[in-house]
Amino acid sequence: MEMRILTAPMLREIIDHIDVHEKQGVNKCYTQEITIYYRFVGLINIPMLPEDENYKADTRIGVEVEYIPRKSA
Repeated sequence: MEMRILTAPMLREIIDHIDVHEKQGVNKCYTQEITIYYRFVGLINIPMLPEDENYKADTRIGVEVEYIPRKSA
């Protein structure tokens, strides 16, 4: 399935829940980790890859998920 536009109803269908973790750092220089759990798939851990490389994961039998990073403008 290829989605050109991601809508709010689609997100409600595919996301089970999101965990928002504590901020790390000070003032404007901080990071904050979020963890997204997908329905029927669970958590997908995406490793740091070169910018031009896509990440594919076999999340369960018969289901492959591909993460295609968007090029920064």
